[in-house]
Amino acid sequence: MEDDVRMISPSLLRPRRLPLFALAVALLAFCLTLSTPSLFRMQELSMGAYMLRGGAVFLAAVVLAPLLGVLVDRARGRRGVQVALALVSAGAIAIAYGAAQGPGAVGAPVVTAMMMTMSAMATLAPVGQDAFLPSVVGRERLVPANAVLCVLPQLVMLVGGAALSWTGLDGPAVGVVIGVPALCAAVAFRGVEAAEEPPPPRAGLWREVVEGVRFTFREPVLRAIALFLVATSLIDGFVGDMTGAARGPLLDADTTGGGLSLAVTASAYGASFLGPLVAVLLYRRLGAYRLAVVALLTSQPFILLLALSGVPGGWLWYTIGDLVPTAGTIVAGIALLSHRQAITPDRLLGRVGGTLIAVTTLSETVGSPLVGLPGEWLADLADDASSPPALLPGLGLATALALAAAVPLLRGRRRGEDETGAADDPAGATPARP
Repeated sequence: MEDDVRMISPSLLRPRRLPLFALAVALLAFCLTLSTPSLFRMQELSMGAYMLRGGAVFLAAVVLAPLLGVLVDRARGRRGVQVALALVSAGAIAIAYGAAQGPGAVGAPVVTAMMMTMSAMATLAPVGQDAFLPSVVGRERLVPANAVLCVLPQLVMLVGGAALSWTGLDGPAVGVVIGVPALCAAVAFRGVEAAEEPPPPRAGLWREVVEGVRFTFREPVLRAIALFLVATSLIDGFVGDMTGAARGPLLDADTTGGGLSLAVTASAYGASFLGPLVAVLLYRRLGAYRLAVVALLTSQPFILLLALSGVPGGWLWYTIGDLVPTAGTIVAGIALLSHRQAITPDRLLGRVGGTLIAVTTLSETVGSPLVGLPGEWLADLADDASSPPALLPGLGLATALALAAAVPLLRGRRRGEDETGAADDPAGATPARP
């Protein structure tokens, strides 16, 4: 594996690259996130349009993401791919809001098509961003860089969304507020200069796609990460059902609903900022890969605290039981992304990212309904019992599944060490010895 890891000298890096790149990512995320709900409300589209949007997301993830990965790896400058995505997004917003001003018979199909385009762009954007980041910051600084990219878009969304709601803008003005950040993102991406390796020789589109898939599932650590992502996508719905079921006893114990509102808000925003902070503080001591495993194994058992949501002060137990596992999952996501970027050869970064998006989306679409049925049944059972202890079977199963998702990571690390003879972790410092 050591031969495949191509290091970029920190001396080539400029401090201003990451802030400019992070700003571009945040502005583009603001546009892509708000575009779908704003277009849906503006034209009063039917649920059929929303289902078409889901189909566009699936198609983009399963078919287009691996193909875009090839194009990203072929590109002489990966920032150009990000500039193109931002410009396409800005153009789609302009077309949609322009068409919405015309007759409904014409506007609705155009707005639906543009909504599908924006959803596809949101799915595809991480392929290029994740492949370009190692050239921007170097492979030894990936964890703090990914932590910044996790927090900054949420801050921009929080501030921008609140401002948009407060001003009460409507019609074309909303299109300007959403579309202009995409243009600004294109300019910011254009300004990010980074030393990149020359692209590999071309071997044909589908052969290059297959090469990316083969590398992802042959490299032990990448295969473990892929299996973890698949397992997580399968159990997310089940854990969500059980978390939602815990809100019933909390609401019964607090008839005003203030405790529930406080708990949900605190867990959502707290995890979004606590997770990246923990990742930055601990990655040098543990190493990125080990940090992911430790974060999962120590945080997921807190799910069981949701069973105490119906006791006095249950909002506090609900907050801890939701915040800590969510923050642990965020830490693991940042650490695994950083480690994956660090050990993947530069010529395969785009294809590996596209492959993981395709595999995760495919497994979630196919398997989540099957896993969700037991979650709905156990949640209904707990509601019928109207007793907090009735949550324990479902919460215990959710905890067991969350811990089981980390098993491929344990096996993958051991297998990777056996094949390389070392425990390299380029995304973080050498783990501290016990």
